[in-house]
Amino acid sequence: MIDLRALHRELRDRHGPQGWWWPGEEPFEIAVGAVLVQRSRWEQAASALTALRRAGLLDAAPLAAADEERVRELVRPAGFPRTKPRRVQSLARWWAERAEAAGTLSDEQLRSELLGVEGVGEETADALSMYCFGRPTFLCDEYARRVLGDRGATVPGSYRAFRRALAPALSTAGFEVSELAELHGLIVEEGKARGRKAAAQVVERTASSGLSTTD
Repeated sequence: MIDLRALHRELRDRHGPQGWWWPGEEPFEIAVGAVLVQRSRWEQAASALTALRRAGLLDAAPLAAADEERVRELVRPAGFPRTKPRRVQSLARWWAERAEAAGTLSDEQLRSELLGVEGVGEETADALSMYCFGRPTFLCDEYARRVLGDRGATVPGSYRAFRRALAPALSTAGFEVSELAELHGLIVEEGKARGRKAAAQVVERTASSGLSTTD
């Protein structure tokens, strides 16, 4: 079983404190960003968030009531113009109706409700649970798969199975929510650093072979 406390210390020593990490100021902004960033770069999602904010639609009730064509134009920078407008409005409707009551729900009840929102899959539900509602969870995303797999952890094929496999290690670690949020940020930083190192190695090998990367 992987020692997640040791992993947290290792990555914090390497990358420094990350704090709460997830981009965004208010919980609803974080939630909308988590939907918009799906299968897109963060820069694209940030452009869409800026457009929504300037239009006065970065609040749940106004966004839920807005014309879908208007929302479509505003979130177009995030891509997938046929699905993302509908999904952010679906999230806005749930938020307007249920977010205030979230404090009365257990962690699993909240996660179940979030999974019932169009466009909210397991990874997004965990991100919203932790970064918007302060619930203890671990994001079993691709960065986590690579970083934990590199350290000998068992990484099952599906998100759900990976989440289940990590449950004993998380229970043993006994993280506070703020520590789990930072651990996710540290894992992302490690994953990005790993990617940059791999890219640099490709360039180095190409250069040493006498080939141009533009050939």
